[in-house]
Amino acid sequence: MLRRLTAFLLFAMAIPAFTDAQQKTDYPEDYLTPAFHAGRRAAVKEMMPAKSVAIFFASQVRNRNNDVDYIFAQNKNFYYLTGLDEPNAMLLLFKEPVTINDKTGTEFIFVQPRNPSREMWTGKILGAEGVRERYKLDNVFTHEQFNTNTLDLGKVDTVLTSFRNENIIAKYYPQGRGGTQMDPLSRMASVVDSLLTATGKPFRSPARILSTLRSVKQPEEIVLITKATEMSAEGHTAVMKAAKPGMTEYQAQAVMEYYFKKNGSEYPGYPSINGSAENSCVLHYETNQRLMKDGDLLLSDCAAEYHGYSSDVTRTIPVNGKFTPEQKAIYEIVLEAQDSAFVLCKPGSASNEPHMAAQRVIARGLAKLGIITDANDNTQVRTYFPHGTSHGLGLDVHDPNPARLVPGAIFTVEPGIYIAPGSKCDKKWWNIGVRIEDDILITADGHKNLSAGAPRTVADVEKAMKQKSIFD
Repeated sequence: MLRRLTAFLLFAMAIPAFTDAQQKTDYPEDYLTPAFHAGRRAAVKEMMPAKSVAIFFASQVRNRNNDVDYIFAQNKNFYYLTGLDEPNAMLLLFKEPVTINDKTGTEFIFVQPRNPSREMWTGKILGAEGVRERYKLDNVFTHEQFNTNTLDLGKVDTVLTSFRNENIIAKYYPQGRGGTQMDPLSRMASVVDSLLTATGKPFRSPARILSTLRSVKQPEEIVLITKATEMSAEGHTAVMKAAKPGMTEYQAQAVMEYYFKKNGSEYPGYPSINGSAENSCVLHYETNQRLMKDGDLLLSDCAAEYHGYSSDVTRTIPVNGKFTPEQKAIYEIVLEAQDSAFVLCKPGSASNEPHMAAQRVIARGLAKLGIITDANDNTQVRTYFPHGTSHGLGLDVHDPNPARLVPGAIFTVEPGIYIAPGSKCDKKWWNIGVRIEDDILITADGHKNLSAGAPRTVADVEKAMKQKSIFD
């Protein structure tokens, strides 16, 4: 542990001071507007059945250990519909107007009240008035105003909520704090549960409605995903310049995530994957501890999240700046597979067509190299290419994706080949894990590669690795 800390401090000390111009972010504060969220709520209500209510809960604060909480991450559907990035809140959407707490409408939100003494420790929250002002919501209440008499389920035929699936109804008590009361979010969910039980109303998930809407991005969402992807591409390019034998995987991660933060990213989109040598063959390797050596490959699957929207980019590079013949052969197959998938990234294609095209190229390439014996044997192919080529991208790194591609859909194209040590092929192929992943926006006449700024071909990767890094 001490050796790791010493190495990291020495590495961090190498970061030069930056000028004001370098410190200034390229991206202004461009959060989604209240009008955007109002439009999404209207779209949900349009798809709801008659005489129905949809109930959405914010995420809970979860305790990590003793008096330390996990970093709060909002429920993505709740954020999509409100923009509110605070816990202990509940949104009610009705198909037809109802009256709650002497207010009539189709939208009601219950939020946590202000508590100045607590805010001294945790930071200011909006409270009911702040939510009303910032998000232009009319019917805003605090969570104490919600009880069994607030919501009359006898007036609705259908209840759309996923609180049980999201485990909110579990009687969650903060651990390590002597907590004896259910947290506000669980209390509101418990009230809903008791109402459903008392009235016998069935409920179903609103997932289909939200998946349909979220699978096609609005122009404002495309802007944010594009910016997140540009940050990610810059980080990957920086790692290419900085990588060298004797560097650790976590130092590569530090270089990557520095560029995310520098450009305004609040968080990585997911735990960063930086796997070298045999670790490049572990699909979701997150340990990032190994010392990288001459001749290793480094697979970096890392991306920024920006204002709630994630990108997802992967590049694979030779740590010493030059692919070996075996590494290059595998890389070129994956690159060809990705190019073949790009051809089918266009309106009208089924969402699985890019994968089928990529798989055919990989099967043919593995057979040609003698790594598998039969390109038509799917079991053999999946030994070295075990995952799908594409998934939707947006508020979640695995976002809903339409069954057939349409303009506004954003998804990944990420073929890969992973030859772990001990594989049933010549040892010269062992420890070669290659994945190339880009974020693709479907346009009216084809597609746009949002992550094209990160070098992708063998020649461009090797060229980038010859360039000077600020971390040298």
